[in-house]
Amino acid sequence: MMTLSETSPPLSAYKRVASHDIDVLHDAVEPFAVGHDLQARRPGTPLDGQVNALGVGAVNLVWVRYGGDGVIVDAPPTEGHFAMCVPLAPMDIEYRVSNSRHTIGDSHVLPHDEPMRVIPDPAQGCLVIATSAGRLTDHLSRHLGGEHAPPLRFLRTGRPALASSIIERTWRHVCDMLDDATAGGGLHPMAERTLEESLLTAILLGLPHTATGSLTQAPSPPPHRLAGVIREWVEAHHHRPIGVTDIAAAVGISVRQLQVICQEQWGVTPTRLLRAVRLDHARAALLAARPGPRTVTDVAEAAGYLHMSRFAAHYRQRFGETPTQTVRRNAAP
Repeated sequence: MMTLSETSPPLSAYKRVASHDIDVLHDAVEPFAVGHDLQARRPGTPLDGQVNALGVGAVNLVWVRYGGDGVIVDAPPTEGHFAMCVPLAPMDIEYRVSNSRHTIGDSHVLPHDEPMRVIPDPAQGCLVIATSAGRLTDHLSRHLGGEHAPPLRFLRTGRPALASSIIERTWRHVCDMLDDATAGGGLHPMAERTLEESLLTAILLGLPHTATGSLTQAPSPPPHRLAGVIREWVEAHHHRPIGVTDIAAAVGISVRQLQVICQEQWGVTPTRLLRAVRLDHARAALLAARPGPRTVTDVAEAAGYLHMSRFAAHYRQRFGETPTQTVRRNAAP
C-alpha cells in the first residue's frame, strides 16, 4: 500500500513556506507547535525545507521537512500543551533527563514532562499534532459526563491504550480530507468541527493516559425519554458546526450515554444520526433547487461536506439515488 509520504507530503494544499534558512523554517513552525529550538547538524550548510500547516479548530497540524543535512530539534516540557510528533521516516530521539535514546520508525513521540531532542529525517520530515491540555480535558469531560480526577496526563509506559492503531488511521484520514477539500474554498465550519473531534477522540483512545481506565467503564444508564429531545435538538441545530459532544452537552448527558440512546432508539451512532439529519435536509434542498452547475456542490457544502464523492456516496446509501439524479428527476416535470 502506498503511503502518504511516498506520494506527496501531508497538507500539501496548506504550504506555508519553503526556505533554505533555518530561522525562517523555525518561525513558520512555531505558531502551530510547542516552543522549540533548532540547530543545523552541519552549521553553514544550506537547508532545503518546507512547512505545511493549518489549524483545525483547537488542533494544529504542521508537517515540516528541513532538508539538507537535517537539524536537531530541542523541545522543552509541554506543560499546558499537548504535542505529538509523527515521524514519516526513522527518527532519533533522546529524553534529556532520563537519558533514554530510541529510534522511532512507525510510531509517534510525546515530549511529556521532560526536555527532548529529536533528529527528523531530512527528506521525509515529520508531522506534529498539537493542542492545549485544556481542550483535551474538556473533550474528555464531555465523553465521561463530568470532570475527571486526577488531571489528564499522558503516559510513556504503563497501561496500554484502548485503540493504539486509531491514531495513524485518523490523522491520515484527516490529512486526506483536508488535501481533497475544494481549492481556495476554505474549510467549512461543520467539517472543521467533525475533523477536530475526530483528532481529539483518536488521541484519547489511541494513547495511554490517566483517564484510560475511566473510558473503559460502562456508562450509567441514561435517563428515560430523552430520544425525542435529542432528535429535536439535532433537527434544530443541524445547520450549525456542532459535534457529538455538543449534542450530549445540550441534553445534559455524557457522550457514552448519548451513544447508548442512539443505538437503542435508532440503531446508529450519534455521528450517523447527525449525518442522517443533515442528509435529509440536503435532500429537501435539492428537491426545491433549480438545476445549475453548482447546485449539488452548494448543497453539499451547506451540509458540511468537503468531498463531493463522499457526499454522493452517503446520499446514495441513504436515498438510493445520487444527488444529481434527485435534481434531474425533480426538474423533469
